[in-house]
Amino acid sequence: MKTAITGGAGFLGSNIVDYFVTQDSDVVVFDDFSDGTRENLAASIDEIEIRDVDLRDREPTINAFSDIDVVVHLAAKIGGIGYFHHVPADIIAMNDAMNRNVLDAAVEHDLDRVCYASSSMVYENATDFPVTETQIGEIPPPDSAYGYQKLSGEYYCHAYHDQYDVEYSIFRPFNAVGPREPPGDEVGQAHVIPDFVKKIRDEKQHPLDILGSGEQVRSFTNVKDIAAGVYKCAYDDAAANEDFNLGSAEGVTMLELAQQIWNYCGREEEFAVNRQDAFDHDVQKRIPDSSKAANVLDWEPEISLEESLDEYITWYQETL
Repeated sequence: MKTAITGGAGFLGSNIVDYFVTQDSDVVVFDDFSDGTRENLAASIDEIEIRDVDLRDREPTINAFSDIDVVVHLAAKIGGIGYFHHVPADIIAMNDAMNRNVLDAAVEHDLDRVCYASSSMVYENATDFPVTETQIGEIPPPDSAYGYQKLSGEYYCHAYHDQYDVEYSIFRPFNAVGPREPPGDEVGQAHVIPDFVKKIRDEKQHPLDILGSGEQVRSFTNVKDIAAGVYKCAYDDAAANEDFNLGSAEGVTMLELAQQIWNYCGREEEFAVNRQDAFDHDVQKRIPDSSKAANVLDWEPEISLEESLDEYITWYQETL
């Protein structure tokens, strides 16, 4: 069985590639290397095939899937909350084009399964926590272009199943953390942990600039745990035509997270923050209920936030 991982050279994708390779999967990485890098694939380079494909290009994309059995579709224009606000039209247009082309390829070549990477942002307007899969369709749709487009991708999966009998699974990762995610040049361009590490370790900010009140709550899930869950979503019979939250139920405020990183980096000054205006759509709380994944797929996160921070900051120091 040959498995394509789109966006496989990116942060999340390359870690998923590594996990699949350790499970003896026959992996083909689809990437145009606009964001991801070949260096991210170094650990598995001898075990994988790489196809340089821009999934927005319809005919080359459909042709490239001719010998594929399963696709884990991660490729998307993605970044931190600041990125979402800078290019909302690009996010909708480009990601929509990629989703359509991948699903049309699944129809054309009768793929066994499309495993679609959604996002915790589909729960942007949730008010009951932890969020469960049953809330999709009950809560208002996301206000942000990124969250709305990810939810649209889920509807694509349902529609292609209903019309063309394409088998799918959907996973929603909650704040992946791990190596290979560098910080951005601007605040909010990358996710919060790379952003904090850069400001605390490299820029030596004091006080630390933080967006909003700092009381926003997030859960963080080690990328290796997420990769294990994606593997089950891709291949487990019980995952067929189902959706799953993949995340830790342990929440932490941004102030608590920042102080953990501050202490880990050995800053001697007393921890202090400078609160700045938050971006629009800065969700105040995002905590998942992943019991469906536990019950159906026998999946639970195993790696703590403390271990994840140690792993990430060690990688950051050695690599960047």
